[in-house]
Amino acid sequence: MRIDIHTHISPDRIAAPVLEGMTAQFGYQAVGINTIDGIKSHMRASGVDKSVVLGVVDRLEHIKPANDWLISIQDDMLVPFGAIHPDMDDMPGEVRRLRDAGIKGVKLHPMVNQFFPDDPKMFPLYEELGDDMVVEIHSGRWAHTKPEDTVYSPPNRIMNMIRQFPKMKVVCLHLGGFYMLDEAEKELIGKDNVIIDTTWPPELKEVGTDTLAAIINKHGADKVCFGTDFPLADMAKDSQFIESLPVPDAAKERILGENFRELAGL
Repeated sequence: MRIDIHTHISPDRIAAPVLEGMTAQFGYQAVGINTIDGIKSHMRASGVDKSVVLGVVDRLEHIKPANDWLISIQDDMLVPFGAIHPDMDDMPGEVRRLRDAGIKGVKLHPMVNQFFPDDPKMFPLYEELGDDMVVEIHSGRWAHTKPEDTVYSPPNRIMNMIRQFPKMKVVCLHLGGFYMLDEAEKELIGKDNVIIDTTWPPELKEVGTDTLAAIINKHGADKVCFGTDFPLADMAKDSQFIESLPVPDAAKERILGENFRELAGL
């Protein structure tokens, strides 16, 4: 089974302006359309069986409608993860609502929502997530982050969170440190209770064969999951790059789907 654990889509009525905003902010060209039909078409063409659709909301009042929509799109191909905002009055309550509706996890984006993952105000959320739900968290900065900008999710602060809640199922996105791989290697890579994904838009091959293979070998292929950031990266190209790596075929299969299938209970 092939699973892309890192995708973004929107309801049809807002998909076009959302995609325009994403491509303008990050400077990447879209490889597909960020709708249900768009991602499913891309998945079929790419040989991907399931995609985790990550909820990201910048405004507090959009959390409930966003999660309502994410709950509604669950099917054999799409595995939605709920959105959480750090300023919510009852983060644990929203997690319980998501869990009761069959949602397997949540997405945290400190860079969008401007919070530090090891802030004690987030601890009630982590306690509620427990050891059954998965949290995917942006790790690192952005390509366009300026030196004077605050990096809310550096690898060391994510590791602080994990130390506080060692049983929580945490996937540190972007190889543990988007444009901060040296810090990721120091803080996260090789740690027993840390999982990373391979998301690196616009193309995973920009990381380089030797660098990616070294990260996988040091961290352990059983703790690496395939992700792309669709619609900002191509599932077929990134999965083919993983298949080309000088690592065992069994390791590639685990990265491309089996690790996350077991982690999330799919």
